[in-house]
Amino acid sequence: MSHCQAGHPNRFLRIFLLILFLAGPLCGAEKVRVPIGAKPVECEVLKISKEGVLLKTGGMELTVPLDKLNDKDVARCYKASPPADDPSVRLDLGAYLLSRLLLTEAEEELTAASKGDAACKEKAAKLLGVVKTLREVAAAKKDGTAASKKDESGGDEADSNVSTGDPFDDPGEGDDLAKAFRKKNVPPLSPADMKAFLDKRQGELKSVLSGDWRMKETKHFYCFTDMPDVKLAMVIQWNEALYDRLCEVLRHREGDKLWNNKMPIYYFSTFAKFQRFAVEIDHEPGGARSGGYFAAEGRQVHICIPFMSERFHKDVDVERAARNTLNHEGTHAFLQLTGEDVPISHSLHEGMAQFIEFWYDPDKNPARRQRVFYLQQYLIRKSLPSWEDMRNRPMGGMDMEGYALAWSKLEFLYWNSLNPDHQKLPQMIRLIKAGKTEEEAMVTTYGMPVDKLEAAYRIWLKPAVKKSFTFGP
Repeated sequence: MSHCQAGHPNRFLRIFLLILFLAGPLCGAEKVRVPIGAKPVECEVLKISKEGVLLKTGGMELTVPLDKLNDKDVARCYKASPPADDPSVRLDLGAYLLSRLLLTEAEEELTAASKGDAACKEKAAKLLGVVKTLREVAAAKKDGTAASKKDESGGDEADSNVSTGDPFDDPGEGDDLAKAFRKKNVPPLSPADMKAFLDKRQGELKSVLSGDWRMKETKHFYCFTDMPDVKLAMVIQWNEALYDRLCEVLRHREGDKLWNNKMPIYYFSTFAKFQRFAVEIDHEPGGARSGGYFAAEGRQVHICIPFMSERFHKDVDVERAARNTLNHEGTHAFLQLTGEDVPISHSLHEGMAQFIEFWYDPDKNPARRQRVFYLQQYLIRKSLPSWEDMRNRPMGGMDMEGYALAWSKLEFLYWNSLNPDHQKLPQMIRLIKAGKTEEEAMVTTYGMPVDKLEAAYRIWLKPAVKKSFTFGP
């Protein structure tokens, strides 16, 4: 009798474990459909961090970078993922989610991170303050109570002219460069008005953002930063080196039309300060989701560059990301405003911005390597779309195909054998500025019909990709 009584619990335990085993697939981790390759695939989310989302599908595990997913997919993956145990990991993820303006998800991670050590708690508190500010801005706009932005001459700005980039990888432009460079007659400021603006802005930076904010005037820029003097000297060198490179490539001369006055450039020691500036001082809440942006009001332009110390742990990576963003956004402003301010195709704008961005540190630039790899894979798998089809691409930060092909076209226009002295590309742009269409300017400059030039590009591209676009001296 006692033997039978002892056996019953074991039998019940075996039955219970069998039920759990059979029910396991039914009550396992929530699955989501994630775009992998050409179509969405049902996956189990194993882990999510700022580096990417670890997925399991078909018995295989793979990591997809978050910047390859749209906001809805990131939110779905976040909801389906188990929370991390490490507060610092949750802090990093919260900062990334905040950069994507996924405020509910960011707030949850940052709140959890605030239970970590003192440093973690302090950083989380600052970012939670940004979440609160962004919510207030959104609520004010929804209620129609947000004050319209005033320009320096006292006029109203009806909507934002900000150009926003992919939060952490590609500084690209989000929606529409034509809106960012809306033509508007804004006269230059007088020396007295410029001094008043600079003094006012420095006061705003000191009162709203913590840190030792200084402004250094150079030949072409007003440089604001809260970083140490050695970093200030470094970014000043970046600014003027970019100006010199753009003058070289576009054959711009001192005295030619460009932006009004000297351009203000803001460098922020942290991403959180950059976000607060975008919302509370610059009144550009869309810029808070980018990895850096320019804002243009006619020829009145400024650029905002964060040092992503919350994302990168090595100074070299922080500095490379900041310099890439400066070179990209600065090229957009320079290309649009040198000479006449006329419409320029999205493809030409983005191709030129990447062309200049990738000129710096080409062997170690991760974004450049990504473009080369994408082109290698693209040439294996697909036939090239026409230049006409690519005219309005890339269409936002997720259009990697658009970015890669726009960049390769600019490389061709500058480095091909038809242009041995590198004069043809700036000549083509000057003709566009003079009122010709891009196609007319191309035919006049390169001396052949567009279809023949495009055919030459297609022949040129394969060996160029094989050499990883290594040209020049």
